[in-house]
Amino acid sequence: MAKAEAPGDQIGITWYDYQANGSFGQRIDVDDNGQAHIDWMKMDAGQTQRFCAWNARYANGSYYGETQACWSWTGYVQLDITRDANPDDQRTVITFHEFGATYYSWIDIDGGNLWGAWSNDPKNVNVLNHVWLKLAVANNGNIVMVTGHFGGSEHHGYVTTDEGATWSSDLFNDDSCATLSQFIRASENTGSNKMVFVNTSFITDSAVIGQVDNDVFYRLSTDGGVTWGSRINLTNYQPYPVDSIRAYCNVNAIFDNSDNLHIVWAGRRVTDNYYEASNIYHWDEVSGNITIVNSPSIYYTNPWWIETASGGDFGNWRMPADQPQLIVDANNDLYCLWCGNDDYNDYAADGYINGEIYGAISYDNGATWTDYTNLTNTRSPGAGPGACDDEDYMTACPKVVNDSIFVTYVEDKDAGGWPQTEGTLTENPVRCWVFHKSWVGIEEHNNNVQVTTSLNLYPNPAANGSAVSYTLARSGNVSLNLFDATGRFISNLDTGNKVAGTYNVDIDTRELANGTYFVILDTPVEKVSRSLVIIR
Repeated sequence: MAKAEAPGDQIGITWYDYQANGSFGQRIDVDDNGQAHIDWMKMDAGQTQRFCAWNARYANGSYYGETQACWSWTGYVQLDITRDANPDDQRTVITFHEFGATYYSWIDIDGGNLWGAWSNDPKNVNVLNHVWLKLAVANNGNIVMVTGHFGGSEHHGYVTTDEGATWSSDLFNDDSCATLSQFIRASENTGSNKMVFVNTSFITDSAVIGQVDNDVFYRLSTDGGVTWGSRINLTNYQPYPVDSIRAYCNVNAIFDNSDNLHIVWAGRRVTDNYYEASNIYHWDEVSGNITIVNSPSIYYTNPWWIETASGGDFGNWRMPADQPQLIVDANNDLYCLWCGNDDYNDYAADGYINGEIYGAISYDNGATWTDYTNLTNTRSPGAGPGACDDEDYMTACPKVVNDSIFVTYVEDKDAGGWPQTEGTLTENPVRCWVFHKSWVGIEEHNNNVQVTTSLNLYPNPAANGSAVSYTLARSGNVSLNLFDATGRFISNLDTGNKVAGTYNVDIDTRELANGTYFVILDTPVEKVSRSLVIIR
């Protein structure tokens, strides 16, 4: 049976699957014209040097084209967009650190809105070995860069008020773990110059194993990063067995439409060795409560996402659910996406887990979350190099734009981190995926949950057509629609006021291109989705 293909548009390639050290940060954002700005760390075939690559998606769905955005050997790239009341003057700000005899962190700003004018007078902080940087632009135009200390275990912060011509001295010096884990986010609310710096730091107790045992800390600025408040420990985990959770190195944050702060991170179970069990956790400053974002998988009866001895290996620096990203929409609903795998049988031929992208929604400021959705659903068990579908290093635009979520990720064609001698060096597509926000939270995977509505497709995969059968336990208005992998509406398959019962509809797929589509049944009780793979 054919498997689903990785969704989204291919916007470039990289032979280097790693994209970040510690938190994944941000490599995609959308300006006020609805255009996506994207960058990634690229390595070409047969090369050892890496570069910053850049591309942009116009509002009509077309692309500028893959472009080299640096002058020399660089890596660990991030971006944001300058703030300006005129959308046509909003420009990409990229950041990266330079390799070679010396290690410096740089920013570069495009010459105009999607001009692709690289290099364009790049500026550096001129502090040796402050690298692995993250970046955010405040509403007042200040640019804040937070770095990790190469060879050390500290984070540092720098701000420029003149687009890099001059920089502050070190704003703070916060300790961290072996994997330097920092994240910076600016509020996008009009009139606010709030920024937050989040990182993880060691816990020292009898259960400590190493860099996986951490608390989550944050600092706030209200003036665009010029001054910062005190460092706050929001987890304050107690020695085992009082607390059986520790934070790992992946943190993310957002300010909602009320300018309240939300932070998410991946936490591991202390009783397991290293990375074998994890969950995604959420905290908000209004309630001060920590909640679990995700729910357990159907593949085991356990409140944690787990790696078992019978399955594959997630590899170094990775856990069964990790690297969360927060997104907010106009209704102030929160969306959390993360990388992971809920099926420990889905691993590549050399034993490394094939990751997928998951998501859940909160309609109450993070107090509760929907069941998770497997958004990519590209299981490829036993696949060899070049045939895997391991969606990895995903970052998301922090806001929903025109009811759509924008993400970028690397489609690693052989699971495992090649720089960690895991997996095989392969040519990996870099993708931009834009999909309707309603896809997050749609029930698709959990056969153990008793539902009132059923939806089935046969055959699937299909060549010339597929039959849809759906059953309603309650009467009401329904709509049955077909969407492509980008979230674009294709056709209405059925609609109207239906009495309880079973209905059958045929889909003619002869005019549809090969790929993954989604059939979504919307009823007064619930919304159910099934993926449809077309292959000839």
